[in-house]
Amino acid sequence: MTDFPITLAFPPQGHFTQPHLAIPCLVAYLRQQGFEDVEQRDLSIEAYDHFLSKDYLSYAREKATARLPLDQSAGELSYKEARAFRAAAETAVSADVLIERIEDAKATLRGEACFDTDAYVPAVRALYHGLRLVSAAHFPSELTPHNFTMAYSNDRSADVQAAIRDGSQNPFLRYFRQEVLPGLVARKPRVLGLSIVYGSQLVPALTLARLVKEALPDCHITAGGGFLAYIGKKLMAAPGTADCLDSIIFHEGEGPLNALCTALRDGTDLGLIGSLTWFDRGGDVPLVVEPRPIENMAMHPLKLDDAPAPDFEGLPFDKYLSPELVLPYDINRGCYYGECTFCTLPTVIGPGYRTRQADTIAGDVVALKARYGAKHFNFITDCMPPGMIQDLPEALIAREAGVTWWSDARVEPRAYTKAGAQRLFESGCRKLLFGYETATPRLLKLMKKGQSLKGISEVSKNCADAGISVTWYAMVGFPSETVEEARASLEFLAQHEGIVREVSLQTFHIDEVSQVYKEPETFGVEMIEVEGADLALYHDYRSSVGMTQEEAAEMFGEMMAGFRRHLPIFAGDTIFYFMQKSHYFLHLASGTTPDEFAERCRVRADERRARGAQADLRLRSGFTVQELPFSYKDAVELLGHPLARAARPDFLTGRFVANAEEEAAARLAPLPRAERVLAYDAENHDFVELRPGGLEVVRALDRAGDFGSLLEQFDAKLPGGPERRARLTHFAAELHRAGLLAGATTQEPVPAGSAH
Repeated sequence: MTDFPITLAFPPQGHFTQPHLAIPCLVAYLRQQGFEDVEQRDLSIEAYDHFLSKDYLSYAREKATARLPLDQSAGELSYKEARAFRAAAETAVSADVLIERIEDAKATLRGEACFDTDAYVPAVRALYHGLRLVSAAHFPSELTPHNFTMAYSNDRSADVQAAIRDGSQNPFLRYFRQEVLPGLVARKPRVLGLSIVYGSQLVPALTLARLVKEALPDCHITAGGGFLAYIGKKLMAAPGTADCLDSIIFHEGEGPLNALCTALRDGTDLGLIGSLTWFDRGGDVPLVVEPRPIENMAMHPLKLDDAPAPDFEGLPFDKYLSPELVLPYDINRGCYYGECTFCTLPTVIGPGYRTRQADTIAGDVVALKARYGAKHFNFITDCMPPGMIQDLPEALIAREAGVTWWSDARVEPRAYTKAGAQRLFESGCRKLLFGYETATPRLLKLMKKGQSLKGISEVSKNCADAGISVTWYAMVGFPSETVEEARASLEFLAQHEGIVREVSLQTFHIDEVSQVYKEPETFGVEMIEVEGADLALYHDYRSSVGMTQEEAAEMFGEMMAGFRRHLPIFAGDTIFYFMQKSHYFLHLASGTTPDEFAERCRVRADERRARGAQADLRLRSGFTVQELPFSYKDAVELLGHPLARAARPDFLTGRFVANAEEEAAARLAPLPRAERVLAYDAENHDFVELRPGGLEVVRALDRAGDFGSLLEQFDAKLPGGPERRARLTHFAAELHRAGLLAGATTQEPVPAGSAH
């Protein structure tokens, strides 16, 4: 079927460390069904690679400088002005360094240097700061490794339609026009399929869809994915969608997409395709003027054992920001438990729960390893069923698969015994993520988790003893949860220090598919409906007991501070390993034990805290500075306040919390003018704020050659001499801890009151 070209694309924004599974599964099925000309594009990683390039950052610097002038004539800096000030300050001091070093940073994450923490952390910072420069060019939009938001809300179709046309805020409009559209126009696909798994993909996906619809009106544009399983019906009814899409496939995509492509190729009725909602544009019927959505009946799901292994052929493996390839593979779909009152995945991922057999999984893994040279796998599952916990290790060991893997899991004490956990490790399992949620039995019962604290402890310890790194999913702010109960969850974690390595914490959200939304009185909440939010999935609410949403946001900060005390990976800048999908796992896969990695993180944090004012301290190379009219540090703290965070589109949902912007503006005090200097350390890729006098000391130290030589210039016998030397020594130690100063050797700190 080479005369029927199909292009399937994963739009920005997704993880930049490994491929997503959605498109490879669809590609494999279409090719199995006889469609030969199927192209797949990971436009997310292509976009990251494009934006994080010398040429684009140069463009972003010029655009950001023009849009965000740093000069501020006002006597104070309001909350609403703080974000623009921060972006302007960072651009001014870091842009030139980032432009010159961004390719080196990408190369670090793609090579063996990624395993060197001293190289890894600065490289990750450089990528984060590069994306902050991209964001500054399109202010107030923010593109990060984890999200993409604009001043527009995903909750409102009018906002979405405005966002896809706003070239000043939407970086993907220019990117698609210049880098993607020409190739699609030349290819002329008959079908373009877009996978919208995350809310952050909605605007980029519809931006591309509208451009393609204008350039290739005969191309059928369809979309699917987890996020559309929630809001797809609303989206099809929203104004402007028909200018972007022709159809949406709901839930599992293989069968419906194959049927759609077959019908379009053969010219048959789209009304017969299961799980498809499509626009009837009238055809030869003149009475139909406006396209109207037609919702077909659901299609029967696949038997997973009959589905082919995902096909990754054509993906740009060299562009992922990871030293080794980690391939995703779906061992099941849906959730065998399916009772948690906060979770809606069993409803929207549908239809039903299905799993592959362990022998099928092992055979596919061996084949994928041989085909792509991949030794590492991310097994995609909502939770691994008890039988699979026992059968999969045996199948992988019997096949001598020789792979390492990680996955989500459910607390099942009868399966994760000491012997069972050891067998999992022997099969290559190096990391498991369990739904811990809370240490309050009352809340676990309200959530219908079907687990006990004893079971959580037992399973976690058995896995940790076997050498498997344990991550807990936790939440704060579940309806009726009190501050004391949230702190109990933190205390329970502290009791498992050395067993649990990471905690993925989220504030609770109510979506309209969940039992909490459907039965608010059961959970003591009152839903707050926002006018005009025609695409809303998540909803604000009032709780009659327990924490308010604002209090939950404050508790989130308190709990994260607690994690930094108890989890070595979170204790310092090594938290980047937690934030980047796969990177910590690859250390485990290389043979590093969880204990060894935790100790490495602990030593790094302790070493930085212990840095003193040794005599051989010198200014690092590549030191750049920018004078500021306000305190950068204070602006960052202001923007980190829970009220300020609530006023921005939420990390998970991309939505605006009702009235949060006005509340933050009214309650957050403005910053007074304060002369400061922002320094950028080109080696560590870090921002450090100085007072003007501090900059003079730094320059004096640079002229003196090292700190010891500078200190010798102060005569302790003169009036005030000892106090000046003490202040200078303290300042040098602070700069050393901040990374602006570095010593050639390790020496004892210089005594503040004596010559050296």
